[in-house]
Amino acid sequence: MNRAQLEGPYELFTSIPSRPFFPRGFLWDEGFHLLPIVDWDPELVMQIVSSWFGTMDEEGWIAREQILGPEARSKVPQEFQVQYPHYANPPTLYMAIEALLHKYQSTDNTPHNTDHFKTWLTQIYPLLQRNFDWYRRTQPGDLKTYDRPKAFSTKEAYRWRGRSDRHILTSGLDDYPRAQPPHPGELHTDLISWMGMMARSLASVAAYLDEAEDAARYGKILEAIRRNIDDLHWSAKDAAYCDVTVDDYEDSVHVCHQGYISIFPFMTGMLAPESGKLGAVLDLIADEEELWSPFGVRSLSKRDALFGTEEDYWRGPVWMNMNYLVVRELLNLAQSSGPHQAKATKMYSALRKNLVDTVYKSWVETGFAWEQYNGETGKGQRTQHFTGWTSLVVKVMGMPDLNGGKGGGRGHEEL
Repeated sequence: MNRAQLEGPYELFTSIPSRPFFPRGFLWDEGFHLLPIVDWDPELVMQIVSSWFGTMDEEGWIAREQILGPEARSKVPQEFQVQYPHYANPPTLYMAIEALLHKYQSTDNTPHNTDHFKTWLTQIYPLLQRNFDWYRRTQPGDLKTYDRPKAFSTKEAYRWRGRSDRHILTSGLDDYPRAQPPHPGELHTDLISWMGMMARSLASVAAYLDEAEDAARYGKILEAIRRNIDDLHWSAKDAAYCDVTVDDYEDSVHVCHQGYISIFPFMTGMLAPESGKLGAVLDLIADEEELWSPFGVRSLSKRDALFGTEEDYWRGPVWMNMNYLVVRELLNLAQSSGPHQAKATKMYSALRKNLVDTVYKSWVETGFAWEQYNGETGKGQRTQHFTGWTSLVVKVMGMPDLNGGKGGGRGHEEL
């Protein structure tokens, strides 16, 4: 019988969500933390990413929480100190890799030492590959046992391990509503979207390093994931992306709780501007009775029966990290030709202003950045001194003004 035991000692160079309340490294948070830092000190980002991958085991697993030292351990309940090497967490470090690539490929950043960056990327590339392979090996969804709809790929489907009746802590979206009861035949929209982001990142890294065969291979995986997101997770009935489970007859059925899960393919850049699903996704985001609020995009629809219930952690509040992904993709759409360009431009301007106003007003009132914000009042709530991913508001502030300087806070009827 395997007994849980402490391992280490280890060390980690990391940025943390909140020194008083979360004085430890979180894999889920770190990639978001690094996005503003890339603009300020890309070398620091490279050091932090290297440190994280330095904790990876031979199989490719990185522990989702790095509870290193007595200060960090004193803040973690005993039941959460055990971690399992087949449990994953959102691979947000790959967002930082993409941001670094963009930084060093940009013609506006020629003073940066590109030779140093390429040397570093060459060294870390095998670790990125090992980590990606670990996700594909340990988190697959079952496309063979159950009666599934025909999908483009027989491989690209994914399920979070580590689920309980009410939580998938490994997903980062702890209490977000999922299928009931839990079932080993589930497929999770957010995880396949993260896997697409990883494949896209690796394809870009391989191309930058002139690894043409690898770039082509990761590109094929990315295309298969994009196709399967539509084939497996799009519910025509609900006009939304949804998780999948298995009913009593072992048939695949969609489980739709409109919220962040429904827009995950959009947030992770899996939808092209010409996607036939994009209009419905934008409509869902912009609907005040669903996700849109004057303070940011809610985590769960107001129409959902579980909105605001139980812990109410990811069941309604506004989270800056998810809103950053939304506003970033809206900006990409606003700057790309396509049928939704005008709508995306209006939504982008309004959401950008709403997010900055929400964080600023709460800061003026309380003196704190907060873990999340109330979708009905805009008040900061949960953990204070939360200068982790809430600091993404600085990235939002630095985004271009597409509204001619007139302010972005326009009414829902214009969206």
